[in-house]
Amino acid sequence: MKTLAHNEPPQSVVVAAIDLVQKDENVLQAAAKLASTTNGELHVVHVIPHDAVGSLRGDDALRFSNLADDVRAKLEQLAAELPMAVKRIVLHVRLGRADVEIAQLASDVAADLLVVGTHDHTGLERLLLGSVGASLIRNAPCPVLVCRPKSVPQWEQILPPCADCRAVQQSTARKTLWCERHAQHHPRAHTYSEVPASFGLGSQTFR
Repeated sequence: MKTLAHNEPPQSVVVAAIDLVQKDENVLQAAAKLASTTNGELHVVHVIPHDAVGSLRGDDALRFSNLADDVRAKLEQLAAELPMAVKRIVLHVRLGRADVEIAQLASDVAADLLVVGTHDHTGLERLLLGSVGASLIRNAPCPVLVCRPKSVPQWEQILPPCADCRAVQQSTARKTLWCERHAQHHPRAHTYSEVPASFGLGSQTFR
C-alpha cells in the first residue's frame, strides 16, 4: 500500500465508491487524478449488500469473509494500475446498504470529495429517481462528483462540438476558445469575460 510521509499531510481526502459489477474504472481514474493533483489521500470503497451474505452467522460469516477477500483482491488489482502520483491509497470493503456505508466512510475519514458513478445510458433519469448516487447527493457529508462514461450518447439538446473551435483551442493552448466563424456569431447567445481581463478584451457578447 502506498503511504504518505509523516511530514507530508494530505491536502485533500477523496473517496471513490466502486461498483465492481459495473466496472467503474472511470470513477477510480477520476478520483485518482483529483487526489494526485492535490497531494491527496484516496480511499476506495466497495459495499457488499446484506442479501449477498445473509445473517453473518455460521456459513454466512464464511461467505462474507470469502466475498470480502475476493473484493479486496479486485480492488488491489485496480489500485495497482493507478498513477504513482497518488501517495496513499486505502481500500475498504463494507457490508450493508451502499449509500449509507459510503456516506459513513466519507464521514469517518473526513472526506473533502466523494466520487461516484452512474450507469444510466438514457440520461440522469435513474439517478434522479432514487439511485445510490441520488441518495449520496442528498445525504453525503461532503461534495459529490458524479462520473459518467464518455461513451454515453450525447444529449440531443447539446450541439455537437465544433471541430474548428477544438482545433483553435488546441493550437493556441486554449488562449483562444472560438474559431473565426464562432468568434463572430455563436449559435448560443451568451456573454463571457475573463478575470483578470486578458489580451485587452472586456466582456464579449454573442447573439
